[in-house]
Amino acid sequence: MIELLRDVVAGTLVVSGAVLALVAAVGLFRTPDVYARLHVATKPATLSVVATLGAAVVRAPSWGAAGLLVLALVLQLWTVPAASHLLGRATRRSGLQPASPDAVDESDRGD
Repeated sequence: MIELLRDVVAGTLVVSGAVLALVAAVGLFRTPDVYARLHVATKPATLSVVATLGAAVVRAPSWGAAGLLVLALVLQLWTVPAASHLLGRATRRSGLQPASPDAVDESDRGD
């Protein structure tokens, strides 16, 4: 019974991760500018990796393997948003304007 529950939870997480990855892939083609693409590449893709790694943790054969997967998950949650922020900041500093004319620009605050 517990194996069936683990399989259902892992399967649900894998399917959720696949759907989120698909949303991220479609969003990359549908968004108008670099800033929106950075958002789409970061949020759903990170959640997709989290769901997939969560499924792997549920089905991990040992505590050591689960620990390594949790470490990978923590590193993913730590590095991807920081890298996305730095890419957006570098893009803004290069002078590229957002596609939307009503976008709020807080970059002139002297950082």
